[in-house]
Amino acid sequence: MPAKVLLTGAGGLLGGAVLPALRARHEVVGWSRSRPAPDLYSVDATRSTEVDRFFDAHRPDVCVHCVAAPDVAACERDPDMAHALNVRTTENVARACARQAVRLVYLSTEFVFDGKSETGYAEDDVPNPLQMYGRTKLLGEERASEVPEHLIVRLPVLYGAPVPGRGRGWIERMLLALSEGRTVELDDRVERQPTWTEDVAAVLEEAVARRETGVLHAASRERLTKLAWGRKLAEAAGLPGTLLRPARAVPEGQEVPRPARPWLLTDRVEQRGMRVPAGVSHHAESYVRSLPGPRG
Repeated sequence: MPAKVLLTGAGGLLGGAVLPALRARHEVVGWSRSRPAPDLYSVDATRSTEVDRFFDAHRPDVCVHCVAAPDVAACERDPDMAHALNVRTTENVARACARQAVRLVYLSTEFVFDGKSETGYAEDDVPNPLQMYGRTKLLGEERASEVPEHLIVRLPVLYGAPVPGRGRGWIERMLLALSEGRTVELDDRVERQPTWTEDVAAVLEEAVARRETGVLHAASRERLTKLAWGRKLAEAAGLPGTLLRPARAVPEGQEVPRPARPWLLTDRVEQRGMRVPAGVSHHAESYVRSLPGPRG
């Protein structure tokens, strides 16, 4: 049955993909503080009075909470900002959901794990975040779990359509540099699971329709360093991947701690009848074609 869905963070990288996916089947209202748009409401989710007022006016059946501070380095530099966006917003939304018996879908991260496992992490494994970003997202999970009917979806690093009004992302900057014959250094140490936002949106839409609860991991099973990822995209764009080089090591003590292998195991998504997101190798050509900018 179609539901009335509130999507917070609807103007962001993930929210921009989730909004049309949900609207294909449900009635959706969206928030966006960072990207004003005629079809999105401006709500400051750090303010409980604004959150409560919106819930009282619109009475959603489900809330998909995408508001977050995803910049790992920025969270480390500004813990107050990280707590406000990753914890306080979730606390406010969760309290409103519990008060009105609204289902809550909370988007979390691979960075709740320390990356020391050599086989990856299942939904029931014990988190151990290494940095402020992971710690605040884990606190968000705890707040979300206080809602009687909740779903926590942990995600890996995402890529998707450029966000209107924001500067070029690293992929666009990389492709531009390669088209101009400049070398680019990319990390070749941390192996992650780059996942297209449209695939995540499909999982979330299905999870909402099925009234899924508990914890799910939604990630590609393809594990790549940023360098390997960049080379696949460069090849898809017809640009010289030979200009991509391993980044020089950051001096000890100057880098935010990051898990080396924060791999999310996705067996539960498949067991519940949902499609596991495809990897970069599958999407590279179609994704690059969707981007504005240079080609080989």
